[in-house]
Amino acid sequence: MSLTPPTSRSSFLAGLGRRIFGWRLMVGLGVAAGGIEWLSPVPFFAPGHRVFQSLAILFACGGLALRAWGSGCAGRHTRTAQIEAPQLVTGGPFAYLRNPIYAGTMCLGFGMAALIGDPRAYFLTALAFLFLYISIVPAEEEYLRQQFGTAYARYCAEVPRFLPRLRPWPGRVRQAFHWRAARGELAIALWAAGIYLALLGEEWIDKVWG
Repeated sequence: MSLTPPTSRSSFLAGLGRRIFGWRLMVGLGVAAGGIEWLSPVPFFAPGHRVFQSLAILFACGGLALRAWGSGCAGRHTRTAQIEAPQLVTGGPFAYLRNPIYAGTMCLGFGMAALIGDPRAYFLTALAFLFLYISIVPAEEEYLRQQFGTAYARYCAEVPRFLPRLRPWPGRVRQAFHWRAARGELAIALWAAGIYLALLGEEWIDKVWG
C-alpha cells in the first residue's frame, strides 16, 4: 500500500500544528477563561433545565471516560509538549477511531457548553476545537506517516479519524493499559469543574454587586 503524499496545504497546517502542539491545553483553557465574563450560564439544575443539564453532564463524563480510555491505551507520551509515538497504538478505542482522545475532548467541551446553556458557549467551543485540531491532527498524521510508513497507511485506510467504526478494526494490536496515564484525566475533570464554578460565581457576583 502506498502512502499519499502530503499537499502544500496539509504541510502548512502540519507546521502550524507542530508549533502550537505544546500549547494545546493552554489554548483551550485560555478560550474558556476568556468566556467567563462573556457567557451567562443557566442556573445549575434550575426548573425546566434539569433533564437537559443531566444529559449534558452525562455527555461530558462520557467524553472524559473516552479520554481516559484512550490515554490509558496510548501511555503518558500523550501529555508531552512534542509529538511523539514510541509505537503505533491500534488497540482499545483506537480500533474504532484514530483520534479518541480528541473526540473525547470534543464531547467534554460540547457537554460543558450544553451545561452552561448559553448559545455563545457552543461558538467558543467550536472555535477552539477548529483552531486546534485543524492543525494538530495533520501534524500528528505527518509524524506517524514518517514513523510507521505503510503500517500507518493501512490503519488510516481502515479506521476513520473521528466517526467511529461500528466494529473494532481486525488488525488491532492490544497493548498494556497504563493506569497512571488514565488517572491523569482527573486533572482535566477538575479544570472543567473549576471553569464551570467560576462561571457560576461570576454570574452570582454580577447579580449581587452589579
